[in-house]
Amino acid sequence: MHVLILNQTFYPDVAATAQHMWDLARHLDRHGHRVTALASRTLYGTDRPAGPAHERIGAIEIHRVRGTGLGKRSLAARATDFASFYAAAGAKLQQLPAPDVILALSSPPMIAALGMMQKQFRVGEGGRRPRFVYHVMDLYPDAAVASGLFRCGGVTHRALGGITGQTLRAADAVIALGRDMRQRILARYRRHVSHERIHVVPPWADGRELFPLARADNPLAAQLGLRDTFNVVYSGNLGVAHDVTTIIQAIEMSPADAQLRWVFIGGGNGFDRIREQSARANWPHVHILPYKDRHVLNQSLNLADVHLVSQGPAFVGLVVPSKLFGIMAVGKPTIMIGPGEAECARILVEHDAGIVIPNGDAGQLTAAIQRLSADPDAARAMGRRARHAFDRHYDREIACERIMSMLEQICGGSRSVLRLSG
Repeated sequence: MHVLILNQTFYPDVAATAQHMWDLARHLDRHGHRVTALASRTLYGTDRPAGPAHERIGAIEIHRVRGTGLGKRSLAARATDFASFYAAAGAKLQQLPAPDVILALSSPPMIAALGMMQKQFRVGEGGRRPRFVYHVMDLYPDAAVASGLFRCGGVTHRALGGITGQTLRAADAVIALGRDMRQRILARYRRHVSHERIHVVPPWADGRELFPLARADNPLAAQLGLRDTFNVVYSGNLGVAHDVTTIIQAIEMSPADAQLRWVFIGGGNGFDRIREQSARANWPHVHILPYKDRHVLNQSLNLADVHLVSQGPAFVGLVVPSKLFGIMAVGKPTIMIGPGEAECARILVEHDAGIVIPNGDAGQLTAAIQRLSADPDAARAMGRRARHAFDRHYDREIACERIMSMLEQICGGSRSVLRLSG
């Protein structure tokens, strides 16, 4: 089976979708399948190069196309970057051999429409058209409406919604990140896609790379002076889909206790808000750090006594924060700030692996932190249950095997294996 992965980011980018697709590509390769990836020449959100135009790592072939690299400075700049990637990726797809199946993600928004068009108009060997799987990481244009970029029911919303509907209709299968996302897709696009064609495969983490690490054995904790404190950690992107306000209010309510630290590791406009507020209020118990490379991610996630995950109510079913699964891998409890029907909240309740706090209730958030700080045995028990659930349901091998089996079934069990020497 020849699988072509279509996404803006891929190895060595540190974006979540890049890391997930690199995991999947290596899994497919290990099982004898041919893998081609088509991605951008620049790292996500920057103008820095991701790698050469063509690269082969083992038997995995990577094609990177050049586009504009204006970054996130404005909506127009991002739209220009997206449009240039659409054009370059569309041209490159026509040059590459037709695969057995195209796995298209949703970065940049609507890029999966290129996979739909390849299925409809491209003919491979033996007159067989490529199969097409739509891996919905973020549901557009609905997520853009929730972000305030488009008006619900406006011309842009209707036009892009029509494209998404046709893309879902053309897909041989759809992968949703959570049950809430499947419900949202069906509620919005029921006439385009059936329940049976939507498969729920949550984001995953690698349980061999991420595992519980004692604080005394964590060199990053010693380096940052966080070995002997109670650390509340937020790791990853903190953007418009997340509830930053409740976190800031909880920091304001919490005393500048010498034993309590709020640690933010990552980026996004929410980090800017926290950084500005921290500077104004001179918060001594707040630490803001940049993203950590994958090779030190285990140390970074293990800094926490408890992790934070947040999601705004408008984004239920539109995104599923992938950070939860890395947290579960390292055996830490999670406080989820968000609606109870969100996938992350449901997982925490089902496995008794954390606490769910409603949006806007900073008092409950500070009380939950104080309770876990005062009862470390309860916090550790939540963390153990999190790792147990992770091993059973959310490890990399489990998720990648499910996707591979789906792709094999869609392709009729074909194994178009081609090894190219590097």
